[in-house]
Amino acid sequence: MGTAVTFNGDRSAYYLASDTKLVDADGAPNAYHPADAPDACPDSGLGIDCLASAGYPGGSWWRTVLVADPDDPARPAVQRDGPYKGYFVSMTSLRNTALGADSPASYVDAARTPYLVLPAPIYRTDGMGEMGDIGWAINLDNGRSTPFVIADEGPVEPFGEASVAFWRALGGMPNPRNGDGLPDGRIAYAIFPGSGRDAAIGWPINHDALVREAKARLNAAGGAATLRACAGKTSPAWEPTAQ
Repeated sequence: MGTAVTFNGDRSAYYLASDTKLVDADGAPNAYHPADAPDACPDSGLGIDCLASAGYPGGSWWRTVLVADPDDPARPAVQRDGPYKGYFVSMTSLRNTALGADSPASYVDAARTPYLVLPAPIYRTDGMGEMGDIGWAINLDNGRSTPFVIADEGPVEPFGEASVAFWRALGGMPNPRNGDGLPDGRIAYAIFPGSGRDAAIGWPINHDALVREAKARLNAAGGAATLRACAGKTSPAWEPTAQ
């Protein structure tokens, strides 16, 4: 079953809604710590997420979450200074390539910036969004809303994975370790494909600029009322084109 998507007339925006809620800590400088238990996932620890969520040490895919140490690529890089010295460096697909790959400043901080994870089938379909594109989300239950930036690509999962900061903005207190604390309510999303090419949101991403740029595009596409109406349509489910 696909995801029901409604495009506006000039395809500068599309709308959808989801009940799925998954929280992503990747990119936060305090996401993962090497001293945390490698297998168990208690509700609290040094990192705000468990090493198992990064596939380390037993998984073969940890390099998609953690930056490899340039001096020893068989191990993840550890932050050598700063407030989270000793923590691993976790990454997002959206990064500033002008900064070092092993610098946390290169990535989008999940604890500070509301970002969205696009499932791979959507991300890899033309016209559905690129890294750095922006959007707007509304919690249809409590009315809270937030801008967001697309900052990560996810696996083939239901639409609805987003950063810690995203879920806080919509009324939750998420714990990435166990998935608790996510807000109630169906979430409506507006995504503005191609907007990242000219959205002036700075780096590190400036929240006020993100609000301004996303709200301007939302208003140009009909505002929050259009988002609520279009995301609630029971249109035929969109299926990604086979790659």
